[in-house]
Amino acid sequence: MKAESLPKKQRLNKKKVFQTVLEIGKKKWIGKIALMFYLPNNLDYSRLGIIVPKKIKKAVKRNRAKRLIKEVFRRNKDLFPKNSDIIIIPHPKIVELNYWEVLKIFTNSLKEKKSDKRATN
Repeated sequence: MKAESLPKKQRLNKKKVFQTVLEIGKKKWIGKIALMFYLPNNLDYSRLGIIVPKKIKKAVKRNRAKRLIKEVFRRNKDLFPKNSDIIIIPHPKIVELNYWEVLKIFTNSLKEKKSDKRATN
């Protein structure tokens, strides 16, 4: 059986990288459910980091928010900026949504960005 987790190499886990992405990376709201920071890296793949605020009170809900975001990233890497370090900070509203609603919001917000890029070129 194939493991369906996010590979370790695609996870951000160094404090220095988090700080760099947050300080000089570009910022984009994903609907009203998450804030995304991203910065191109020198790798052949994107890496994901998640910062869940304590505004999401219960640990169970914080973990659900992380699982939702990881799953959207894992299954839909083509939506996200290529070869980038990505940090996502979820809004407390995200835990009220199911996977399909979260996916729809991410798809609409991130495809909108790509179409804007094409229009300017």
